[in-house]
Amino acid sequence: MSLLFGRKTSKMTLSSFNYARCLVAGLYINSWLFTVMAAMLAQTNNNNQVSCTVSNLVCIFLYAGSKVFIYLFLVERAYIVTALGARRWTSGMFIFNIALLIPIPVIVGLALKYRVAEIDNVGYCRIGLQSPASGPLIGYDIVINVWLTAIFLRSLICSTSSLQGPTKAKLRVLARRTLMGTILSLILSTANIASIVFFDGHERGVVCLALCTMDVTLNAATIHWVTSPQNVANSQTGQSAPEEGGQLSKNGPIKLEKQVPESNSHVTVTIESHLDEYRNTYSASDSVLNRDF
Repeated sequence: MSLLFGRKTSKMTLSSFNYARCLVAGLYINSWLFTVMAAMLAQTNNNNQVSCTVSNLVCIFLYAGSKVFIYLFLVERAYIVTALGARRWTSGMFIFNIALLIPIPVIVGLALKYRVAEIDNVGYCRIGLQSPASGPLIGYDIVINVWLTAIFLRSLICSTSSLQGPTKAKLRVLARRTLMGTILSLILSTANIASIVFFDGHERGVVCLALCTMDVTLNAATIHWVTSPQNVANSQTGQSAPEEGGQLSKNGPIKLEKQVPESNSHVTVTIESHLDEYRNTYSASDSVLNRDF
């Protein structure tokens, strides 16, 4: 996690942080804190009720925090590909997606009420969630991830989507990557929460911490990949981009779209780079986009 955070922020300044960048940085910090706490607690939670209880609370709060950062990031990406030229709070889709996050405090409350943190007869720490909490958790996670997946999928395949057209290649690449990231997040989270349901809240503490750490780390790595540098020309033509100033390939002249500047490539959630083409084509929306991003 330290490596991912360092690579992502190596060329950034505090003044360059926008909303999307803050979400990604927050995810890295939350995931790093979870892995550090899990590594420490996994060594001490057997025959130790205090450590066992703290392990359970860490899994609830920091794991939930990781999910909130991921959901907000995916909602932001959904806004980018579905509401071109509109401000966030004037977009019905954005408002609806934010409203979908309202049940999270309720689910966290259920997790606190029906949590399990106990030492068994042989001294092993057993932690988890009982079915009144694990059921809503896995159901909510599946529903929201499937919904966000459907948004990106529709944007890519629907002929009336705002991503259609020769000037929207960058946004299509953005949507395609985020779609893959959403699917991976759904698979990882469902598998982890399914293990909690299977053990009915009595999973060994070290196993639960290991699975949650794997889930959090792989999700953070997925978001890192989603926001990593991308070459639109290569993804569209399958050819290597020429050297700077060049316009030729083995098959003759090719037309290249404007590339994202290298100085910003370390965080492609810099939405300005993905909407640059849109701003040039639709100058009427230029002032609105600049205010938002």
